[in-house]
Amino acid sequence: MKLSKEKFEEIVYRKFMEIPEKIRKKIENLEIIIESSSHSNILGLYHGVPFPKRKTTAYSLILPDRIIIFKENIEKHCKTNEELEEMVEKVLLHEIGHYLGLDEKTLKELDI
Repeated sequence: MKLSKEKFEEIVYRKFMEIPEKIRKKIENLEIIIESSSHSNILGLYHGVPFPKRKTTAYSLILPDRIIIFKENIEKHCKTNEELEEMVEKVLLHEIGHYLGLDEKTLKELDI
């Protein structure tokens, strides 16, 4: 399945806005980037300092953390728009989980 970059970005934005406000309010200094392709099978990637470790005086004037969503890799796994939206939601929640300080084991237990 292939979507335009604009349509894909729209889905990512909508899925982000569907995250409960209580969680969204905790998110600060974070940039979500859509990349067209990747040579691996990675669907998403969090790069930065997890939120629980940010509350120090050393954490200031820092570039935003990044969540990278790999558009083409997600598209390869989906046959329908519904599957793609579910995959985007799962990947986004997974990477936000890392931002919030959750490890892979915890995310797996939460089925994210």
